[in-house]
Amino acid sequence: MKKTFKLLPFLLLLCILASCERNSSTQQIIFSEEEKQTPDSIQDEKNPIRLAISSVLSPTDTIVHYREIVNYIVEKLNRPAILIQRRSYNEISNLMVNGGADIALLPTGAYILYKDKGGFEGIATQERFGSPYYYGYIITKGENEFLELNDLKGKDIAFYDPSSYSGYLFVEEELEDRGEDIKSFFGRHVYTYSHEGSINAVLNSIVDAAAVNSLAFETMKRENPQETAMLKIIEKSMPLGTGPVVIRSNLPEEEKELIKESFLTMHEQEFMKQVLQGLYIDRFIPFDSEYYEVPYEMDE
Repeated sequence: MKKTFKLLPFLLLLCILASCERNSSTQQIIFSEEEKQTPDSIQDEKNPIRLAISSVLSPTDTIVHYREIVNYIVEKLNRPAILIQRRSYNEISNLMVNGGADIALLPTGAYILYKDKGGFEGIATQERFGSPYYYGYIITKGENEFLELNDLKGKDIAFYDPSSYSGYLFVEEELEDRGEDIKSFFGRHVYTYSHEGSINAVLNSIVDAAAVNSLAFETMKRENPQETAMLKIIEKSMPLGTGPVVIRSNLPEEEKELIKESFLTMHEQEFMKQVLQGLYIDRFIPFDSEYYEVPYEMDE
């Protein structure tokens, strides 16, 4: 290893979540949670609806809000439900492709990579901060001399997930356009499976830069302005739609429509509006495939 870092507690956590070997493949550490949400009026023999999530924001801070969304769907469908939480985007996507979940809040990159595999379809898109779009940022400390991606040659970078558009794929595409690749361009790259973790890795000088979701960055900017003031954005991706809500294609049509209507009108109820605000979601709007069009081929 070219440089030795102080053994900060965060570094120990980062090394658990990500491989710290230079230019080596990263083993995924899977985090999961499954909970049953069942109203008293529902018979146990009814099959539960399965909702899968992988949160852009801190899972610890947001899980309570996702539970309320599940409770809301339970009431609308009059069926029990299971909340499935996964850390990796690959797992969430495969759940939908293979029929392991009925509904998912799918990350954008994962949707683009897996949409042609079949098994699911989009029904809604998240509107955040008044827009259905977001960006990928490359951030670094403000004190660093780096001004653009080219300045990071040989430097260390944190990524979110190999299937994340903002946290990996847009950087990969930028480098490919320049005849480079991730392994040869950067000195070391790690996967944190947390945008917050990636930001903290930069703040703690564990890495020189990080590719993060603009929504996560802007959220942290609101909650921790003093910390984010120490950072600067040196690259910005093209805009893409925020993560869509997708459903299993072979669900009954009547149930599909009920689920779709439930998401699109969720913000109209005061309690659910507060739940969505806890996730920095303004509301869900109708799905449009144009939100997810990219001018290049994205491969797994």
